[in-house]
Formats: sequence, C-alpha cells, structure tokens
Amino acid sequence: MPPPSATPATSAPLQVRLLKNRQRRLLAGHDWVFSNEIDPASLRENPPSGGELIHLCDNQNRFLASAWYNPGTLIAARVIDRRSIEHFSRQMLAERLDYARRLRDRIFPTPHYRWIYGDSDQLPGLVIDRFGEVLSVQITTAGMEAMRSSLLELLLETDSVRGIVVHNDLDFRRLEGLPEGPTETIGDVPGSLTAIEDGLTFTFPAKGGQKTGWFYDQRDNRQRLVRYAAGCSVADLYSYAGAWGIHAAKQGAANVCCVDSSRSAIEMVQANAAANQVEVDAVCADSLETLKGWGADKRVFDIVIIDPPALIKRRKDVEAGLQSYFQLNRLAARVVAPGGILVSCSCSHHLPEEELITIINHAAFKDGGRHAQILETGSQSADHPVHPAMPETRYLKCIFARLG
Repeated sequence: MPPPSATPATSAPLQVRLLKNRQRRLLAGHDWVFSNEIDPASLRENPPSGGELIHLCDNQNRFLASAWYNPGTLIAARVIDRRSIEHFSRQMLAERLDYARRLRDRIFPTPHYRWIYGDSDQLPGLVIDRFGEVLSVQITTAGMEAMRSSLLELLLETDSVRGIVVHNDLDFRRLEGLPEGPTETIGDVPGSLTAIEDGLTFTFPAKGGQKTGWFYDQRDNRQRLVRYAAGCSVADLYSYAGAWGIHAAKQGAANVCCVDSSRSAIEMVQANAAANQVEVDAVCADSLETLKGWGADKRVFDIVIIDPPALIKRRKDVEAGLQSYFQLNRLAARVVAPGGILVSCSCSHHLPEEELITIINHAAFKDGGRHAQILETGSQSADHPVHPAMPETRYLKCIFARLG
C-alpha cells in the first residue's frame, strides 16, 4: 500500500501504555486492543476522548501503533496505522479508499460490490456497499465518525457516484456511544437500489432494507449453486430478496420456493423474479415453521438452502445458538430428497466451519441415519477480504452437503 501523506499535527498524540505482556496479539498483527489490556495509569493525567488518535506503547513505553481510542467500549483502541503518525488526514483516507476500490474494480465487471470492509481495508468501523452510482454507508466507530465529513466529501467526489445512503440506526453505533438516528440520504438517491450479480438484477428499497440493503458476501456461494440447480426442485429459506432462488431458477431449476417471514421481502422476491424473467413461488411465512410443516407432510426438495441471520451474536449465546443451528439443520435435512443437497449457511463468527459441518453430520446421520458428503465449502466473497491476524473478519460459512 502506498505510504500516507501525513501532515503535521498541532500536538503530539497521547501515549497509552499496555499492561505487561498484553502486546503479543498486537505484535502478531491483530488491530484491536481491549480495555482490560490498557494500563489505567497512562490515562489519568490527560484521558483521550472518543475518536482521538493515540500512540499505543508497551509497558516499557516502546511504540507499537497509532490507533483510534474510545474510552467507553470493550474494544478501547483500533489500530489505524503501524507507523507513528500525528493524525489521520483526509489524504490518508482518500488513499485507502482508492486502494480498496482498485481491488474491487479489478475483480468485478460492474461497480456493484462491497467497497470497504472495515478492519480488512484498514478503515475500522467503515462499511461501504456500492450499487452503481449510489453508495450505502455504515459508520460504527468513534474514530471513523470523526472523519465523517471528509469521508462523505471524498465519496461524492468519486467518479460516477451521485448519491449516498448513510445508515445511522445501528446497534454498533450505540455500543460505541455514537448518536443514533434515521437513515439519511445525500445527493441524488432513488427510492430503490439495484445490485447486479452474474447478469441478474436485484432491486430493493434504499431505506428500510436489511443492513446495507444487500448481501454481496454470498455472491461466490450463489455461483457455486448454479452447477447443481438445473432440473431440480429448490427451497430457499430466509430468502430476503430471493437471490439464491432466482439464481437457481435462471439456471433451469424445475421449481423454486422462496420463504421469508417479511412481507416486504416477499414482494421483493416477486418483483426480482419478474425482472429476471423467471418464475418462483414466494411464500410469506416463518422458515422454521415452514420446515416443520413440510416435514410433517413428507414434502422434499432436491436442494434446500438455509441462510438464516446470525443465531450466535455474542460469545455468551454460543450454547443456545448451537442448539438453534442444530434444530434448523435437522428440520432442513428432513426435507432434502435422497441424493439431494443441503446448502447450510452461517454468518455467526462464533460458529467455526468445522462445528457447522459437525452439526450437519449430526442432523443428517444421528437424527435421520443418512449418509452425508461435503461437496464444497465457501466463505465470503473477495470484496470481504479476511484480515489474516483477525479471525473476527472471517464470519461466513457455506456448506454444500449431499444427503443419501
């Protein structure tokens, strides 16, 4: 990455010391420092404010990294540069935005992708999804909030960008002590946004959708699906706007049923199916209850896709979440036809891939006596790059399992 163009600051950043032996993870490349790793004595004289740039040091006052600080959160410091910088400038921000965009533009044929993926793109607390000329933005750290004005100016200066949707109603903002508010629009933002994947178009509301409005992270996994879909009956559970099911239908699936509990999501499925000239059955119902009903009726599908929201959001939820994933996979496995395929997904960081595979095996073999074969495993697409020292940045698992 090109070096940032730092400019002199009016005062040197505060030095914040870590407790003894708490620098090991940081030295291994991880970019977070937790509040219980910081020596409170180094904060007493002149405590930094939220979003302020600090210099992290070990307990011998040896420099480690430049970071954004937030006094009221579990993650107290987030590394913004491994060099000693006086402040994070607009020029540095511009260079990192450009560096990230050049990767995405090299990978994807059209400007429809996740442009910025937080820590992995060296911009902690920033997520940007691009939908052609409109951007969907989430700011979730105090340091990035301090750069908000510069960020939005730079984004509007980007070629072909004419509008921005900024999501302020996020749980992460509350955890960071940032003000919450309604979604705001800047520039020319239409009522609906469009994502393009593999020549298919998907439209959804600019406001009120899930997260940034679309799930680009499953793009590669949806491409994996198409090789299996021709001539098959397909069930797409937790379908949202129908991306999985419509991909399958376009590849010649015999029939597709999309299920989601949201009426607005089902309306999106119907509109997107029509726009892509395919037919799907769109059902507004709870996915778990639907699976129970199908099982009771002995209804089966050649391919069953389960792509639920995160069922384990925090470490303390792991035990209950594992039971939820098992229950879901057990019910889904029961409606997979002999020789059919279960596509089981999890976006829970706290559920490792090997644990999800174990759950699938238990759901198929121990519950139903069925032989399972793992055909493929997938993660998030390349516009969600994984930080090699931060397992937190790899969250998505997608398992393709054939059930005998």
